[in-house]
Amino acid sequence: MNKMIVGVVLGSLIVSGSLIMNGKAVPPALPDSGMAAGKPALPGDGGISGGVKVPSAGSGESRGEKAYAALPVTSSANNLEVTLHAVRLKAGTADFELTIRNLSDREAVTADLESVSVVTNEDLPGRSAEKVRAAKINPDFTEAVIRPGKERYGWLSTEVWSEEAPARLTLNVTIRGNNGEEQAFSIPVDCRGLTFRTL
Repeated sequence: MNKMIVGVVLGSLIVSGSLIMNGKAVPPALPDSGMAAGKPALPGDGGISGGVKVPSAGSGESRGEKAYAALPVTSSANNLEVTLHAVRLKAGTADFELTIRNLSDREAVTADLESVSVVTNEDLPGRSAEKVRAAKINPDFTEAVIRPGKERYGWLSTEVWSEEAPARLTLNVTIRGNNGEEQAFSIPVDCRGLTFRTL
């Protein structure tokens, strides 16, 4: 018991000491946080992001097969990180609780709302797939500029799909840099056992 307490105390001292170097806060390199050496785990790196494994090169997902996971789901690429926390249903819209992190140190980005879509039951035998687009009103992300090293949290609204309880869905969104470059994200969600919040 005493050894365990000493181990916990020493571990916390080591972790807190690694956070401060030369008077500057340094982000820790935690393998299960989607970060490695202060950089996001990218597809092909085989890292872990938000509890969901980022595919390594040659895996089924990197060949176009999607790995559907329970919420929350995080996807990272090219100094960007998108986390889908929750989904709620309202009359006429589906709302996705999102955090978009800009891990770049020099380029501002925006979410391209024209690119937003949700596909339910894609490639699922015996179920009909349906695609819906972004809702007309999206105050949290309309013209929202995410500066370097910052994040944007909010609700991204889409039209609502017709099936009451889809087995799975994929949220698609493109993030555009101020230099015109784009990064598309597809976030596959396993909806089995998921209770959608309703308002």
